[in-house]
Amino acid sequence: MTQPELNQLLSQIKALPPEQMRRLRQQIDDELAKPAKPLARPAAKKAKRAKAAPQPAKKPMTRDEFNQHLLSIGLITHLPDPALDADDDDPDDQPIVIEGEPLSETIIRERR
Repeated sequence: MTQPELNQLLSQIKALPPEQMRRLRQQIDDELAKPAKPLARPAAKKAKRAKAAPQPAKKPMTRDEFNQHLLSIGLITHLPDPALDADDDDPDDQPIVIEGEPLSETIIRERR
C-alpha cells in the first residue's frame, strides 16, 4: 500500500461513526490475534529447488574501463593524464654520487 493510499484510508476511518470504528477495531484485533501463516512448506513435503542459472563470468575491467566507470558514476571529475605523470627530464631526479662503499651494501651490513 502506498503512502497516499494509507493516508486516504486513515482519513476515511476518522470519518466513521463511533460504533463502526469499534467494529473495525474488533475485526483488526481478531486478525492480529490469529497465528501467522507459516511462510515455508512443512518439512514433510520437500520442495524441489530450482537451480539458479549460472552467472556468466565477468571479464575484469582494464584500467581505462575502470577510470571511465569511476567518471560515469561521479566518483572522479576528470581522468588522469598520464603525460603529466612522467617527469623524466627533471634535473632533481639525477642520482647522487656518494663516496665509499655503495649505499646498498651499507644498508645490508647494518641490517645484520
